[in-house]
Amino acid sequence: MKYLLLIVALFIFPSAAQADYFFWQDSDSGLTMTYPDTWKKQSNRGPDDVMTILAPSNGDDPVCKVSVSDDKRYVIYPAEYGDAIQREAVSIPFWKSYFSNYDDYTIDRVYDGGGLGRWHASYAIGSYSTRNGTVMQGRQAIMFASLYYDKLYVVECSALNYAYDKWDNDFRSIIKSIDFKKMYNEKIIGEYHDFLTGAEQYFWAQTGSEGTTQY
Repeated sequence: MKYLLLIVALFIFPSAAQADYFFWQDSDSGLTMTYPDTWKKQSNRGPDDVMTILAPSNGDDPVCKVSVSDDKRYVIYPAEYGDAIQREAVSIPFWKSYFSNYDDYTIDRVYDGGGLGRWHASYAIGSYSTRNGTVMQGRQAIMFASLYYDKLYVVECSALNYAYDKWDNDFRSIIKSIDFKKMYNEKIIGEYHDFLTGAEQYFWAQTGSEGTTQY
């Protein structure tokens, strides 16, 4: 089963009325997300898409989609290099390649040093054209990408150009709810011991074919 859906109740503000949300988890990657129960799941189009949802609207066509793909290029680096890896692997060149999948695209802004889920992320705001049946649509989108351990996570939320501002807060709320399965342990295991204190220090020096030990 590719996904798990549970209905949970969330309070946006203490004085706000109770709203119903779906809690969704990708069973393969462990990614989780919540979204209003008025949004409906759609068929995924891309090979790496794991979730696509559509909000009810009067022709605004607000859509969010999440993709997950394997990317093991940086798994040998410890967690403290996460910010540097984001700037190297998921920044302007990445977004240029991503947007090139669309027609007539414009990248308005790219930001490094953002966050998605529990990790570092880059995000971009831009517009593009795409075909919906026989009609070409002009769309505006906000997109986040994060390379966390061995997975590349990308979330894109978009609407028709004229309607984007109306849906921006909803898009950002959905994106903010996303989290990943924890892969790094922030705690240091064990305690450091200074093995040189009080010990004789020997250094090996090459003084012949066999070498000698000097003290």
